[in-house]
Amino acid sequence: MLESPDLKSSIARWAEVAVSHAVTRRSEDPPGLIATVEGVEGAWGFGDTNHKALEDLESVLRDWAAMKLRDGDKDIPHIKGVDLVPAV
Repeated sequence: MLESPDLKSSIARWAEVAVSHAVTRRSEDPPGLIATVEGVEGAWGFGDTNHKALEDLESVLRDWAAMKLRDGDKDIPHIKGVDLVPAV
């Protein structure tokens, strides 16, 4: 199922759109920036710059969504017109 190029493309698009809604905040321990997306529990990116934190977050979100779909979870948030659950 997850080998489908269409599904991989949908996951990548969803992660890209999700990152455009990310919020970053400074972290003291470890020092750097943490990027998160509201409604996406347990997924965050880390980096020493805003760009690196968002880049890390996008990678994490792709893996997070793929894992959720693989496990049959239906609680992947709909983000700005991109809904992964019907793509399964």
